[in-house]
Amino acid sequence: MNGTTKVLYDIRTEDAPVVGTVQAGVGGMLVGVLLLLAVWSRRDRYARVFALLWIVGWGSLAAWAVHGISSRHADAKGWIENRAVEVVEGKVEKFFPATADQKGVETFQVAGRFFRIVDGQTKLPGLNRSSVRGGPVRGDATMRITFHGTSILRVEELAPPAAASPAGAARGGTD
Repeated sequence: MNGTTKVLYDIRTEDAPVVGTVQAGVGGMLVGVLLLLAVWSRRDRYARVFALLWIVGWGSLAAWAVHGISSRHADAKGWIENRAVEVVEGKVEKFFPATADQKGVETFQVAGRFFRIVDGQTKLPGLNRSSVRGGPVRGDATMRITFHGTSILRVEELAPPAAASPAGAARGGTD
């Protein structure tokens, strides 16, 4: 398609979505610290050991999850750089937006290819923000989608081709 494009989403310009995982890890560790403070003065050593293991466990689990999310995000950036992607372009069809409670699934098709966006998921790299949460996909828009497997890595909105002017159409050509 001819015309200008507007990049609406590109994984290469986005940070890995680890904020929620870090917040959960810090929250779990804070619960452990409160537990440790509550049992510190007890003679029972096992309660203190349990609280310390709780803190270490939550911190380790959060660090492991952040590492996984970050490495998948870096892999996805590499897919674009190495051109290990597919590209489709066309009008967005069969668009079903996510629900307003922000926990839904958004589905749509472009050029016969089915896409699915799950709000907030981090297991797969790429677009995880539906139109309800400010995501780039809109019904009846003309878009170019760059993807790898089920991961949407880049979304571009294509401008519709310029219509021929009436004078150019009368001469049998375009201006």
